[in-house]
Amino acid sequence: MLTTNLRFLKQVHSRNFINLSLNQGVNILIALIVTPYVFQTLGEDTFGVVNLFLSIIMLFSILVNYGFHLNGPKRLALVRHDIVKKEELINEILWTRLTVSLLLFISIIICVNVFGLFDQQAIILLFSTIILFSEAVFPMFILQGLDRISWIAYGNVATKIIYGVSIFLVIQSPSEVRWVNFLFGASALFINVILLCFVYKAERVRLRLPQLGALVGRFKENFQYFFSTIAGHISIHGGVVILSNFVTDAQLGKYALAQRVAFLLRLVPTFVIQSILQQASIFYQTDKTQYHSYLKRAYKYSLVITFIIGVFFSLSAPMVIRIVGGEYVDFSADLLKVMAFIPFASALNVKNMIEILATELKSELVKATWLTAFFMVIASILGSYYFGAMGLAIALLITEVVNFIVHRVILKRTKKQVYK
Repeated sequence: MLTTNLRFLKQVHSRNFINLSLNQGVNILIALIVTPYVFQTLGEDTFGVVNLFLSIIMLFSILVNYGFHLNGPKRLALVRHDIVKKEELINEILWTRLTVSLLLFISIIICVNVFGLFDQQAIILLFSTIILFSEAVFPMFILQGLDRISWIAYGNVATKIIYGVSIFLVIQSPSEVRWVNFLFGASALFINVILLCFVYKAERVRLRLPQLGALVGRFKENFQYFFSTIAGHISIHGGVVILSNFVTDAQLGKYALAQRVAFLLRLVPTFVIQSILQQASIFYQTDKTQYHSYLKRAYKYSLVITFIIGVFFSLSAPMVIRIVGGEYVDFSADLLKVMAFIPFASALNVKNMIEILATELKSELVKATWLTAFFMVIASILGSYYFGAMGLAIALLITEVVNFIVHRVILKRTKKQVYK
């Protein structure tokens, strides 16, 4: 039994998972270095505003992805040895995302200049829009589909070094607040373009404009994934936007400090899905018995790992906040004690997501994610109104559990045969 488990661990924690984990390790390290400096330089009020606009832009950046992060790697893996089809797929997805990012940028400009949204703070939002374009050219789906995940790790290290150095050079006082998110996006855009050039050269594909009909086809084809992705990220990132309507900027800043840590940890279940999805999809097509066994073991280990993470960060919350914030903020530590278990609650849904993505149950995914999003909005409004940031933290934790239940129930009720 022990030998079997060790063999499975080697199989699941393959190069992809290791590289993604190291990638996240770099993110955490930079956060530990940069966040205390930014928090102390800007002050908790301004820091909360910066985090609010970052959350808003991250919501928009999900629209840029247009759901291709869900099915793009799988489809690319199937045509990786066909240069013509590979070139068509890469270019069509890339230009679709660039088109969406441009439309969103124009929409934000109109909202700010015509409707006067966010008043004097709008300049922070406008400078943050560069993140949309960096997301559009981020070649994650290409590198994942072509089994070049290590390139992402290298690119991320370069991005974070540039970002970290530029933050210390540029941000000297609260008056430079507009540059915080801009530097984050500019660093990513620079490295992502370089990565994209390397990918095109290594895979011997050409950058070219696809036909309009092909772009329209991609828009139609991925709309359900796109629609479900919106709901999923409303559930994840929408809470801070809701909270901003009920608390002071100071409390928002304290919440942002805990959120930075918790949401970095929340990516662990995502790494598990990204690491095993392609292999699970192959097993589903070729060997149902092996598929069941593979998925069951991956699910078990993801729960164990995220539970350990939750316990560790909950118990060490005061120390973590002191490191991340550069000073001890008791309310942020209390929030992190609760939010540290969000990754574990999120991991409950790993098995459901693999089933849905491996079998492309698009309509079921749309139903589940939007039901969860509606619950999250209601729970977050009530929690934020009555209990402030702590109410939101509890609401987000409960939402992850509800997300698991909703996906499980819908999968069981679907008429499509997930398991044969």
